[in-house]
Amino acid sequence: MTRRGLAVQSGIAALGLVTMYATWQREPERAPGAVTVIDASKSDVTRIHYEDESTAVDFMPGDTGNDAGVWLHLVTKPKAETKPDAKTDTKTPPKPEPKTPPPPPPRDLKGADNAKHIYEQFAPLISMRAFGVLDANKLKEIGLDNPKRKLEVTVKGEVRRYDIGQPSVQAGGESFIRDQRDGRVYLMPRNMLMDLQNASHLVDRRLHAFEAIDYDRITLSAGGKQKEFVVIGRESPKTAGLANAKTPDKRDQTAKNWNDQLWRMFPSELLGKGEEPKDGKPTPVLKVTYNDGKKTVGWIEIGRIETTSGGVSEDAAPSGGELYARTEHTASWVKIPTGTQVLQDGQKLLAAP
Repeated sequence: MTRRGLAVQSGIAALGLVTMYATWQREPERAPGAVTVIDASKSDVTRIHYEDESTAVDFMPGDTGNDAGVWLHLVTKPKAETKPDAKTDTKTPPKPEPKTPPPPPPRDLKGADNAKHIYEQFAPLISMRAFGVLDANKLKEIGLDNPKRKLEVTVKGEVRRYDIGQPSVQAGGESFIRDQRDGRVYLMPRNMLMDLQNASHLVDRRLHAFEAIDYDRITLSAGGKQKEFVVIGRESPKTAGLANAKTPDKRDQTAKNWNDQLWRMFPSELLGKGEEPKDGKPTPVLKVTYNDGKKTVGWIEIGRIETTSGGVSEDAAPSGGELYARTEHTASWVKIPTGTQVLQDGQKLLAAP
């Protein structure tokens, strides 16, 4: 190839790279009438705060960049006390109100993918329609005359505040936000308000972020004892099984059934970062480590809280005391569902010859 031909080819390649970069940087096409409410990138938005009469939630990025996902700070407000009816006969003693359990304490939990999606919707925040400044009648019509829902978005250190309204005749439908700086009203992205109001559904409830195909052996340990099992046929769930590391060609169906039960375990309650159960710190009684070659992929530790009254609580493990677990992925301890046999069966596996 001549120098001229090489130069032409290099120019074409460079042009292609520039075109690809420009295409990648270009914002996606918007529907006619769509406007930018908050012009920001993901790194610009450091906090999103939503609050109403019953709940409050903060969305914050993880500690190590965008790949760390989103953390949620959840606050459940106590229910307002019911005021006595003035028309009620004062001579008749009122019926005692049933006691409502106190709300959970504020918690910092990992957000699931849908929480990350909401966070990304604010960078930038696009509205399908802008209404400008509305009069009092219009504001009342869309629920912005006396709004109870508030939204705060921190962009480059600046807190931008919005009121949220929703027509009472269209509950569950469209919602609107009003910028407190200039009073301009915008249509809120569809379903965003519903997600913000039900922030507990945005929590990541997975015990692990890796998949079963990602490890080739597991190690059980408790009371100074250890036992290792190797994974056979991990390429497919249909062929995957476990075998004692001492006899790697002999499948152990009991071990596989137990590991499947452990893997499918779903927590009934999540504790926040740095939080411990109200009844005390769990005592670790069994740990399972997942390895891929020489690398540790993850782990799960099961702990028990012994009852102080000598009895067995409703959430007690088969051998007494409440069961909790924590993993490399959870923010703290999580409560294991009532009646699980995972601990007992794991201890039997460890004790078997």
